[in-house]
Amino acid sequence: MNEWEQKIQELLDGSVEEVLVPKDEFLTVRSLLIDKGWMFEVVGEAKHGGVTIYRKNETGSIE
Repeated sequence: MNEWEQKIQELLDGSVEEVLVPKDEFLTVRSLLIDKGWMFEVVGEAKHGGVTIYRKNETGSIE
C-alpha cells in the first residue's frame, strides 16, 4: 500500500476528515481513486495554487 492509498483509506475509514493533495500529486491520486473504485466515495475541492482537498462523500451519490 503506497502513501496515498493509505491516506485515502484513512479518509474513507473516518480516521481523518480531509486529505490535501498538492498540484504535482493530483494525477497520481486521481488515478488511484479511479483504479480502486473510490472516485465517487470522495469529493474533491480545488483550491488556489493547484491544491485539492478531498473529503468523504457523505451523500453517497454523485454530485
